[in-house]
Amino acid sequence: MIKSPEIKINPNVLKTLRESSGYTVEEIAKKIKTTATKVQEAEKGVASFTLTQIKKLAGIYHRSLAAFFTDTLPAMPALTDYRINRERRLTPQVYIAERRAHYIANKLAELTDKRSQLPDFPETLNPDELVREFRKLLKVVLLKGKKPEELLTYYKKVLEETFLISIIELPLKAEDVRGFSVSADISIVVLNEEDKPSIKLFSLFHEVYHLLKRTSGICSIEIEQKDGDIEVSCNLFSAEFLVPLDDLKEEYRKFTQLDESTISELSEIYGVSKQVIMLRLLWLGYIHKERYEDFKKEGEKKIKGKQFGRRDWDKVFQNRVGNLVVREAANAYRSGKISYSEVMDILSLKAKYTEKFVER
Repeated sequence: MIKSPEIKINPNVLKTLRESSGYTVEEIAKKIKTTATKVQEAEKGVASFTLTQIKKLAGIYHRSLAAFFTDTLPAMPALTDYRINRERRLTPQVYIAERRAHYIANKLAELTDKRSQLPDFPETLNPDELVREFRKLLKVVLLKGKKPEELLTYYKKVLEETFLISIIELPLKAEDVRGFSVSADISIVVLNEEDKPSIKLFSLFHEVYHLLKRTSGICSIEIEQKDGDIEVSCNLFSAEFLVPLDDLKEEYRKFTQLDESTISELSEIYGVSKQVIMLRLLWLGYIHKERYEDFKKEGEKKIKGKQFGRRDWDKVFQNRVGNLVVREAANAYRSGKISYSEVMDILSLKAKYTEKFVER
């Protein structure tokens, strides 16, 4: 059996590729069937990996093989970590998603020669006031009685078409990351694919507020109100957009008592989670803090992980790519600006899905 030759790689590049993918030395050693000491030595330049191991690393890091043979890697803008537990490691999937978001932002700017058209609002507006102005600009009324998935699809389309921002869903494999945004020439919102539609909906407008404030960040979204934090303002904006307090007061008057059935009905009316409804009722003074805390604890006990039934892979891949990316890549291909193989690279899909989306 011929042994795969060892290849000399710039040690700084090796270390950067690992760290920018969110893996520890021990994790990589296990994945490529070597020792942690060997990985450390390779990253110091006193040992080398075989070509087979380098190919494996390329797959693990979601990088091209060519990336391993460069002298330096371009630095990617760092996103602010707004999570509550910031000491917790981000998953490799979050790092991959972050690179994907920056890649899409750059590619869309290159293909379209356009820029996101996000409005400027007076800094003096509080989140509630900003919602009213923002709704006028979007030319949308409060939608009620729709399923969360319907609302999510609708608002994605409106936001992408109005402001030229790309909204995608990716598997982040992190319970403390609901989503993140990248404020760039073409701005990007990334939602956690594994979340329920009602949670994605709240996360979407949380991230929209970040973009309106020209900020970028990774968010866990703890929806309880705390003072003096941009995350609080993001949550207030999202909550007021989806469940305006004045409208909630009117709906609440239609019920004779506040029980589990009432909470469920209000949740269905606005298409948001029961926790958002309970929090809004708390802020209105319709329930006490103790009741909200009890409700929250019971809800947390029921959450044992996210479960999927049979998945519609067409829809999954469409959400991962995003409507704006599909449209602009298809337009660039039809106009002869890029080749079909470049379309596949941009969409990061196999041929059968690329053809299905592009030929629509």
